[in-house]
This record gives sequence, structure tokens and C-alpha cells, in this order.
Amino acid sequence: MRTAPSLDHLDRLPAAPTVHAQPVGRRVISKSAEALGMTFVTLIFATPFLWMLFSSFKTTGDLFRYSYPLTWKTFIPPSPTLANYESIFVRWHFGRNLLNSLVVSSAQVAATLIICSLAAFVFARLRFRGRDLLFGLVMLTALIPFEVNMIPLFVVVRSLNIQDSYAAVFLPWIASPFGIFLLRQSFIEIPHDLDDAATVDGASLLQIFWNVTIPSARPALVTLAMMSFLWSWNAFLWPLIVIQNPTKQLIQVAVATFTVPQELPAWGEIFAASSIATIPVLILFIALQRYYIRGVVLSGVKG
Repeated sequence: MRTAPSLDHLDRLPAAPTVHAQPVGRRVISKSAEALGMTFVTLIFATPFLWMLFSSFKTTGDLFRYSYPLTWKTFIPPSPTLANYESIFVRWHFGRNLLNSLVVSSAQVAATLIICSLAAFVFARLRFRGRDLLFGLVMLTALIPFEVNMIPLFVVVRSLNIQDSYAAVFLPWIASPFGIFLLRQSFIEIPHDLDDAATVDGASLLQIFWNVTIPSARPALVTLAMMSFLWSWNAFLWPLIVIQNPTKQLIQVAVATFTVPQELPAWGEIFAASSIATIPVLILFIALQRYYIRGVVLSGVKG
């Protein structure tokens, strides 16, 4: 007759470690401190923009009257007015400058994505002699300051007879070394087995690029699109040099011209125009923030 197995050896087994749960009060304090810290940092970064936005609804007299000492009227307009916004669109024709920047920024984003993604695909997915050396030379161009290239670029633009045009503003910057580097790092992370499988199915290099590589690198593409838009939208010195026609001038240069000789700067109008110039950037970043963060993180995994 079979006897039941003895369970005495279980008493000699080491006891399972005790998991000490964090006290509820300590967790609440930690979460509260974290929330307060994030709120404080947010206020530090948001206060200049909010002050600029609220000041755009003040008259010039209120701007100087309540600038010191600091009171609630320094930040909140006591008598809000839309006169500054009416002035920039009626007197200064700011809507035309806003449209110019939208056209130029959109064109630069589209052209940059096409050129940089094709170049990055070659450097990341194809193997040929001298590839790394050529990529290093491309990266070296990023170390050349704009002040060194400014005059040669203007000579080239004038030789092509495209000065004082939209193309002259964005064409010199579509082959971005940073964009090529960013996309190359992202393309390297894509498994080569996908290329081999597509090749077996009869796909060409262009089909592999469009149907395999591009969909897999969407965060990096969105990141590059956002940064290209910001560079173009905030451009000042190059449009100032290459554009002479005021009706074709971009938004940042237009804001700097909101002043009349022998008169005080129109600070209320400058604040209104600056607020309008900032809003599209904020909307774009908030809408695409998660793609931007993923693109920056994933594109820097491999060197």
C-alpha cells in the first residue's frame, strides 16, 4: 500500500521575501510634489508667452503705464482692445506675410523630406565602396557656420536668377545634414530581412524605399518635418538678405519692421504679430508631440 508523501521538507524551504508596500500617505506626497514641480516648470516657460499674448490686447499707453510696479494690470489688460490686431492686418498687411511663411515653410518641409529620406536610404540600406567616407563629408558640412556660406549662397541664387522669390528662401536648405543623419539613424534600425523579403517578392529599390522603409520610420519623418517647419518659420537673416519685395517677405522679418522712423516702436502691434506667429508652432508641437519624442529617442539608439 502506497503511503502519502511527506511534506516535512516544505518547512525547511526559505520563506518568500515580504514585499513592503509604500505607505499611501508617502505615495500621495510624492505624486503631489511631482505635480507641483511640473506645474512650476510649466509656469516658468509659459509666463513669457502668456504675458506677450495678454499684452497684445493692451494699448501702448497701458503697456508703459502698468509696466512698473508689478500688479495684476501688468499681466492682465485692464481695458482689452483688438486695435493692435486690426492694425497689423489693415495697416501692415500682416496676412500677406503670414501666407508667405506658410507657403515657404510647407514647401521646405516637403522638399526636405524627399531629399533627406532618399539620401538617408542610400547611406543606411545600400552597401558601396566609400559610403562611410561620403557620409562623413556630408556631416562635415553641418559644421560650417551660416555666416561663411551666406555670400556664396547669395551669389549662387543671383546666378540662377531666382532672388526675390520663394524658391530662393527654401531651396538652399532642403539638403539638411541634420535631416540626413536623423533619418539614417532611424533607417538603420529597420531589419534588413524586410528588404530581403521585398526583393524576393520582386520589389525594386524604389518600392522598398516607399513601401517598407518609409512606413517604418514615421516618427523620425514627423520629427524632421517639425524641425524643418520651425527652422523655416523662424528664419530671419536669410529672408532679409534674399527678399527685397515687401509683399513677399516672411513673417519674422515683417514683425521686425513694425516701426516707423522717428516714432516709438509699435509694441502692441509687435506683441500681436508675435502671438500670431507663435500659435501655429504651438499647435503643431502639441498635435505631433508623441511622434517628435519617439523620433528623437529612436533615431539616437545606434551610431
